[in-house]
Amino acid sequence: MIDLQMGNKDRINKISGITSLSMLVIILSGYITGIDSLFGFPNAMVLYALMPSVLIWFGTRKNGCGSYNQTCSVSESKLDKDIKSNT
Repeated sequence: MIDLQMGNKDRINKISGITSLSMLVIILSGYITGIDSLFGFPNAMVLYALMPSVLIWFGTRKNGCGSYNQTCSVSESKLDKDIKSNT
């Protein structure tokens, strides 16, 4: 169940993550069982939907590389502080 306090990007992240995992399971189950088409089209076609879903998940993660709310704390070196204090 989706929490009502979650933001839109969190919901999108959860939906795309679940979708990506389910598509990966479909591809792997077809590969393991040796069946080339589970839903009337080749299992490799699922990759065309899997890749954008993974990219959406990757872009909407929290506090990770490529996340929408990543905080970058850039510390100033001592030299930069000295230059600012002298001007």
